[in-house]
Amino acid sequence: MSLSAPRSRGFSLIEMLVVITIVVMLLALATPALTRTMQASRLSAAGEAMVGSLSEAQQTASSTNSPVEIRFFSFAEDQDQSPVYHAYQLFKITQVNQGGNGGAVNIQEVMTPVGNLVRLPEGIIIPADDTLSGAIYTKGGGVNDTKPGSSSGYSGVNGAKYNAIRFMPDGSCLVVGAATQGGMAVTTTPKDLSKNCFTLTFGSGTPVTQANLPKNFFVIQIDPYTGKVRSYKPGF
Repeated sequence: MSLSAPRSRGFSLIEMLVVITIVVMLLALATPALTRTMQASRLSAAGEAMVGSLSEAQQTASSTNSPVEIRFFSFAEDQDQSPVYHAYQLFKITQVNQGGNGGAVNIQEVMTPVGNLVRLPEGIIIPADDTLSGAIYTKGGGVNDTKPGSSSGYSGVNGAKYNAIRFMPDGSCLVVGAATQGGMAVTTTPKDLSKNCFTLTFGSGTPVTQANLPKNFFVIQIDPYTGKVRSYKPGF
């Protein structure tokens, strides 16, 4: 008499379908939370990188005894309905004397890039809004982005404009205007300190304002008198 080995019982089709259904339901529940966590991490990394650039600008201005300007470039990408800020770059400013007519001496500013252009990660923007980005926003979109020997300017985008802030050697931070006077940019100290900030958030298509600001956002505020940078992440 021969003994046959007990046969192991496999999963039935119904049992496999039940397991697959449960896995799909768990993924559907977990995906939104995971997506929000990943977005928050990307936004936080972009904000911290900008805080680091601002600190670098302030330290460079102090150590070299020369103003350092940070230009925020605005332009419209395919998904944007209107221009928003997508990139920024640091510039060291030196002043040179140039002879003028009748022996007069003109002072001109020379801009030297510090490091490379920084593009915000895909989907992350700085809204062109007075309340959310009062430190850099001006009506009309700012100054035309131009670069000697290039048609696309420092941003690499045709038609881009920029707004800028400038760290001074004494530690203060001023807003750079669109006009120049005597070859030098006109700078002002912000009067409304509550608006001396800019906001990083997610945006696509619809212009971002305070009314429709996404839950996740990163706010950077600068004290114009001391140059101290503070960051807030209330939506995380």
